[in-house]
Amino acid sequence: MTSSYKAYDFFKSQNKLAIALLGNGLAFAEGDDHKRQRKMMNPAFSHSNIKEMVPTFIRVTSTLKGLIKNEINQGNSNINLTPYISKTTLDIIGSVGFSYEFNSLTSSNEIAEAYDSVFNAPLNTLRVAVILLANYIPFIKDILIGTNVEFKNACAVISRVSKKLVEEKYKEAENGELKNKDLLSLLINTNKILPDEEKMTYEELKAIKKIFICLFTVRQISMKFPVFVGCYGNVVQIRQVSIIYTKIMTFLVTGHETTSATTCWALYLLAQHPHEQDLLREELVKVIPDKSNFNLSYDEINSLEYLNCVIKETLRMCTPVSIISRTNLKDEVFGKYFIPKNSEIFIGISAFQKSSEIWGPTADNFDPKRWLNPSLNVTNLNYSPFLGGPRGCTGV
Repeated sequence: MTSSYKAYDFFKSQNKLAIALLGNGLAFAEGDDHKRQRKMMNPAFSHSNIKEMVPTFIRVTSTLKGLIKNEINQGNSNINLTPYISKTTLDIIGSVGFSYEFNSLTSSNEIAEAYDSVFNAPLNTLRVAVILLANYIPFIKDILIGTNVEFKNACAVISRVSKKLVEEKYKEAENGELKNKDLLSLLINTNKILPDEEKMTYEELKAIKKIFICLFTVRQISMKFPVFVGCYGNVVQIRQVSIIYTKIMTFLVTGHETTSATTCWALYLLAQHPHEQDLLREELVKVIPDKSNFNLSYDEINSLEYLNCVIKETLRMCTPVSIISRTNLKDEVFGKYFIPKNSEIFIGISAFQKSSEIWGPTADNFDPKRWLNPSLNVTNLNYSPFLGGPRGCTGV
């Protein structure tokens, strides 16, 4: 038994439908494999790289602003912002992630439509049943019913376009370091300079492919990438690897869905609390006095203290992931409780982030001003919208 808790002593539960879409990338990797992938991802989220993303944020949100203004000019007093926000975050992620322009705000796009069919399809009884049972009855996702066929077809489109993006980047990289600062370019550049022992090996690729063989039908196996390898001493270096695809899909899904949902919840909470909305508007007007000149810098965005409070409070009230589970690899003792190894442990993030024992009598209230209190003691033990430690979200 031990009471010394370490991140890699607890494995994440495997969601088979999520793996089918994302691949066995950073979201599901464990141990040394996770450490290596995490190390490979970190440079992409440096302070300087984040700053270079800001013009893209401004460009896409300016398009959103124009579309909403058009709705108002047409006399529409009730505007459903959810699809607009979802398309906005998708366009941003596509651009900063892999220099791909979805343009979903202004036009149709097959990968955007495929992505939408996976994440925004109505949650009917059959779809919910497949999602809940897939981990326990794996073959249920292979039954040829509408829900499964739509999911597989959407995954095929996403994989085909992603494969093309990776192929183009690798071909470009043959002429030297990629100059773009998108995530995909940075990943490829990083993999080229890593020590040989940290590069993705052919055996690792085969292991990943075996996972996909278990999860996909024969028709889906064709979604995987071809492999091109080059020999460097005793190490086989992957020149085009499935692991890059899994990283891209992890970034796309976790970056888009969580940002979109959080933004929508923030707008909803502000609409329910007009006083807080007025305070935020006052702050924004001071920084953007000219509404026609919507061109904030990185430093100006960081100066928006109350906006930061609103975002933090939204993440506290409506955390993107309300519950997570882990499986302990060895016997553990939590306080007075003995937990035998291989137990599935559930952590209710939403519960402790709204616990009155931690946050006081106003725990259930939307109160952005609480974050201005210098005595507020916030740790990963009471506020974890992005988790924490080595298993926390990359870039936080």
